[in-house]
Amino acid sequence: MNTPSLATVKTLFARSHNCCAFPGCTSPVVEDTGTVTAEICHIRAFSPRGPRYDKDQTPEERNSAANLVLMCGRHHKIIDTETRNYSTAALLKIKQEHEGQAPAAISPAGTRVAQQLLSNYTQISVVGNSGNVAIQSPGAIQAKSLTIRTTKTKISVTSPPGSIGASRELVAYCQHLIDRYQDYQKADRTGKTDFKYAAIHLALKRKFGVQWKLLDESQFEEVAAFLQYRIDQTIIGKLNRTKGRPNYSSFDAWQRGA
Repeated sequence: MNTPSLATVKTLFARSHNCCAFPGCTSPVVEDTGTVTAEICHIRAFSPRGPRYDKDQTPEERNSAANLVLMCGRHHKIIDTETRNYSTAALLKIKQEHEGQAPAAISPAGTRVAQQLLSNYTQISVVGNSGNVAIQSPGAIQAKSLTIRTTKTKISVTSPPGSIGASRELVAYCQHLIDRYQDYQKADRTGKTDFKYAAIHLALKRKFGVQWKLLDESQFEEVAAFLQYRIDQTIIGKLNRTKGRPNYSSFDAWQRGA
């Protein structure tokens, strides 16, 4: 079983009382307009590389209601990134406290919400860019917007003309800053960060809403400034600044090799 069953998701929605399970969060599972915004979250990951993976679980157990909880997208990212704070035990406690009340009745509207939650869980959408999407050209599928159903965990999308990803120099400088951030984090032995190498990519996605290479090149300076700020906020970055040492070169200086 690669996905939760509809019956399982119906149960989750009924127990959620239409609210994100994260403590203190009031974000609804489904808006008054009918838009479903919450996400299905695994407490113990489904895949071996996921957070809190338990090798002794069966696929059925991984997709059971006992191992799933509904949260808004923001808090889903937080629990899967800040794993030091959100262990299996911590999430099971959050789930128990949130769902401890008697389950609400499953109405026809609840069934529709569960179907949409499950649909969102099983599909990947490529939208919001001005170029066409081409797959395995020649003989490619081309479209302004493409919805892909796949068993693969990653999909590669070519950056459209006019985007940051379409410029080698812009990509190279952003990657230079990302590498600098990760180098600084790698050298941090305080133990205050967890899942820190992927954190910068997640932070970029939260900030800009899409993969940074797909952003219009007019947003390059904003992306670079965001990365520079994150570098400056690392332990080593702060130490360098107190000693008057630069953490990175500007884009112009980097182009000159300075």
